[in-house]
Amino acid sequence: MLYSFIVFYLLQSSLTAFAQEVYICVWRNPERTMTRLFPAARDYRTVSVPIPPTKLEQIEKRVGAAMLPGQREQFQYFDMLDRDGKIIGYTQAMTQKGEFGAIELVFGMDLGHRVTGLYIQRARERDRSFREETFLQHFTGVGIAEAEALSDPNGDKGTIATQAVTLGIKTALIAFDELVRKKE
Repeated sequence: MLYSFIVFYLLQSSLTAFAQEVYICVWRNPERTMTRLFPAARDYRTVSVPIPPTKLEQIEKRVGAAMLPGQREQFQYFDMLDRDGKIIGYTQAMTQKGEFGAIELVFGMDLGHRVTGLYIQRARERDRSFREETFLQHFTGVGIAEAEALSDPNGDKGTIATQAVTLGIKTALIAFDELVRKKE
């Protein structure tokens, strides 16, 4: 009996540790939140794009950091559709590693590939500065052309959380550029 408990405990602990290190972001409640980023949106379409090893290498080189586990094989974004089914923009849900776990952020991008809005979907950080509207507004208008030079708007006063949000947006914009925009 004790042996079974020990095996179960070790197996559960290793699975839990593995699950905590996989950073896949799911856009929670898209039907309720899509109009937060795109007031004219009436529907959305999920698009998944495989990431070939050569593209992964290029993305990571441009970002200047490795993509997190769970983000290295598949890139996902959402086409935002108006009432006629026409694409009016894109939404991306991205996860980055914070000090106390995953930080999930969601942002919209217009057809010119510029950030239109951003919100924090979920996080357990004690630091609250990354949730402040003044911080989040720094990213509005940032496009793919500026992505490689993107840095924490707080500079040296940036926290782990503000750096994570900045890296998440930078990674998502560059991945979109490499995997989607260059094919348009």
